[in-house]
Amino acid sequence: MIYRIARTAADRAAVIQLRDAVYVQDQGRLVDAADTAATFDRFDGQAEYIVAFRGGEPLGTVKVVPDSLAGLPCDDTVDLSRLRPGNRVVEFGHLMTLPKVRHQEIGMTLMRQALVHSVRTHGATHIVGDFFVDDSGGLRSFYRAIGFVALGEPYPDSRFRGAPLSLVATLDVVGAARAAREDVQRRNRPLQYFFGDYDSFASTDPKEVPHAHPTPAAG
Repeated sequence: MIYRIARTAADRAAVIQLRDAVYVQDQGRLVDAADTAATFDRFDGQAEYIVAFRGGEPLGTVKVVPDSLAGLPCDDTVDLSRLRPGNRVVEFGHLMTLPKVRHQEIGMTLMRQALVHSVRTHGATHIVGDFFVDDSGGLRSFYRAIGFVALGEPYPDSRFRGAPLSLVATLDVVGAARAAREDVQRRNRPLQYFFGDYDSFASTDPKEVPHAHPTPAAG
């Protein structure tokens, strides 16, 4: 399995191929893969896609959006004004895998790749994500185990047809790394998977990382 940032036209085409296979063909949540041009994709100027390939076939992807003057996708839903000062925020989105490879932990590995990349490249101190809720209407236990906490209340995402309610949540990266160190018996496996080796990929001082967050204009 190879994981790489989509930098070529062929890699970007693979992202659209995956979106069509998952959101259109499998889930029926979009009529066409291009339906996101005016919504999600308006942040593609600063976004990066990490794609999983096996034997040249794209199997999954996740979108990484570092904060900038353009803001973040979740700004349409929640107020991040208290989170931004002194922090570097990165949003994850469009985490998806082909139906035939689900339950093979490719999605979890993509998320781990996105975390490491965000910390190393963008000096991320906080991750935000817009997740579908579980049957109880809250964050799924996997995200809670890592350390995500909800921002705001569940809401219906009009960009998707027939989807569950969505919920924006944030993860304190340093706090999660601390919790992993304190988990001396390593009982929290998701937390250990993402943060057990945090010190090895967070060696860059965030103060030295370029493109520190400038507060975006309101709206």
